[in-house]
Amino acid sequence: MKTSTAHLRHRLLSSVVPATVLAASLLAAGCAVKPEPLTAEENLARVRKDLGVVLAPQEPLTKAVSMDEAMARAIKYNLDERVKLMEVAVATDQLELSRYDMLPRVVAAAGYVGRNNDAGSESLNLATGRRTGESTTATDKHRRTGDLAFTWNVLDFGVSYLRARQNANLVLIADERRRRVVQGIMQDVRTAYWRAVAAERLLKRLAPVEKRVEGARRDARTLEALRVQAPLQALNYTRSLVETLRQLQSLRRELVAAKSQLGALMGLPPGEPFEIELPPAGVMKAPPKLDVAVEALETYALLNRPELLEESYNQRISADETWRSLLKLLPGIDVNSALRYDSNSFLLNQRWADYGARISWNLINLISAPATKSYAEAQEELVAFRRQALSMAVLSQVHVAVLQFQELKQEFALTAEQADLDTRIRSQYTNVGEAGQVGELGVIQSEVTALLSDLRRDLVLADLHNAYARVMVSAGVDPLPETMAADDLPTLTQAVAKGLSSWQERANSVLRVKDLAAAPRTAEKDAAKETKTEAAKPEAPKPEPVTQEPARQAIPAAAAEPAPAPVKAAAPAPAPAAQAAAPAAAPVATASFSPVIQADLGAYASHRLAEQEWGIIAKRLGAEGNGVGALYVSTRRSQDGKTIVQLRASGFADRSAAERFCHRVKDSQRECSVRTLSAQERQADSLPANRLAAL
Repeated sequence: MKTSTAHLRHRLLSSVVPATVLAASLLAAGCAVKPEPLTAEENLARVRKDLGVVLAPQEPLTKAVSMDEAMARAIKYNLDERVKLMEVAVATDQLELSRYDMLPRVVAAAGYVGRNNDAGSESLNLATGRRTGESTTATDKHRRTGDLAFTWNVLDFGVSYLRARQNANLVLIADERRRRVVQGIMQDVRTAYWRAVAAERLLKRLAPVEKRVEGARRDARTLEALRVQAPLQALNYTRSLVETLRQLQSLRRELVAAKSQLGALMGLPPGEPFEIELPPAGVMKAPPKLDVAVEALETYALLNRPELLEESYNQRISADETWRSLLKLLPGIDVNSALRYDSNSFLLNQRWADYGARISWNLINLISAPATKSYAEAQEELVAFRRQALSMAVLSQVHVAVLQFQELKQEFALTAEQADLDTRIRSQYTNVGEAGQVGELGVIQSEVTALLSDLRRDLVLADLHNAYARVMVSAGVDPLPETMAADDLPTLTQAVAKGLSSWQERANSVLRVKDLAAAPRTAEKDAAKETKTEAAKPEAPKPEPVTQEPARQAIPAAAAEPAPAPVKAAAPAPAPAAQAAAPAAAPVATASFSPVIQADLGAYASHRLAEQEWGIIAKRLGAEGNGVGALYVSTRRSQDGKTIVQLRASGFADRSAAERFCHRVKDSQRECSVRTLSAQERQADSLPANRLAAL
């Protein structure tokens, strides 16, 4: 017995000690982690790798760069745009991965199980309370196992499906952000190009003037040393020359970086030389044309601004998140099946298949369901309000951009006129200077003034083009079409030129904001006319005939007559005499009841429900609503033939009275909207209506 116990202790120690040593080693390795900065070799490798991407070879610059080509190069080679493209690619890959989450789990497992002694056990006789005294086992010391299990949770499938839809919208959001970056790059390229043009035009004229000023300054110092002039006069003359030279150098400093900024936007390596294609003289004197109405730009912006589209996709994501929150409140259903193997020799069947289903429900979710739903709906409303606030901001940005463009256009006209006057004055100074009537300082100052005026005109022109680009950005104009045959530089350049020349035509083709706001009402009228047209066809189901009671005097709610029974449907083909006796849709012409202005209180599945709703409204409003009556408009839906009843209120003196009525109705958390009927609509309206007791 002692030998057996010692042997067992030895085996236990032999199995525990290695495990303890391994755990201690892993713990020591984890505690030994410390911050390690990059080595010089790693830092150098990083720089080389980044420069290999940043300074990647581009299509060679074989000619002077035009504005269209500069924009095309910026679209193709600008690193900010590449970052957004990679974000779109990452979002697309994430969408592909989320699709696999909807698949069931199929898990293959294999294992080995062993122990140092037998898994024996004894039995207890429950009748006598004695042990049987026999030790038995049903498990081998060493076993091999294997499983191939299939598991599918219905609730997880729904949640994964909604998550995949959200990822799909995230792809669209990433693309809208890329559009926004491209539009900003196009604005920056346009501004930098025109400033670079101004710099090129100025620098060609700046060098000769600087040389002339330097020569005049040397002559002035010589005259001062020879005391040919009075000292004060000579000093003032020299000071004027120095001030002129300072202005010229300040201009050079302001414009010398414009070309480098344009090169950086095009993705060129810093310092790489390139030439700019100078526009013709006529283009330099003509401002860009904006032949789009502000109303059209507003609609175009509401339809195309990346920020608004991004918020619309966010609203989709919020709606799916609401459904996800509600799905998590439901019970989960697991369906599973598996093929299993166990090498245990005591088993009768070492290979078998099992299957089953399980439903589980966290009952605490029932308590949190109202709060969860309220939170999800609040999130949806927040996204909607944010989009609406952004819509107002977009409309303001469009107006401000157009106003700035118009103001700069007027400023450019005055600046161009001033530059023309200074040029003519310089010519006069040059003529009289050659005749010896004016000193050299006056001629130099006239040349510098003309140069400054030309530069100011070119800079205002650059600002005007920037304002023009700001109008395009505020309207959400894309310089490229949605699809292109190729992405080479000539194709991109042609596409940019075409997009910049045709965007105003596209913007003018959209509806105005006021027409767009009136479109739902027009669609509602067209749908009503279509319903009437279908009702006039022999094979179509006819609407119920109109039974309209004569107008009654307005009475208080406390003395109101009980509401009549619901309007019953008449025979499909009423007799001519009946039609003559009860004319359809005859307008009620009384002072206290006018169907011109109505308040729409919603649609109900039956006349009884509409009556109950009106009774609640009448009781809440009381005697303050005197003169207002109810209309019950019944019709059959063309889809399923069911009758719906629209509850309306009429009898308002004017539209403001109807709006006050709706405001009070909305205070009780009910729907209400004011509608105005024209004379043609009243005459053509064949919907069955019934006036009931007034409040």
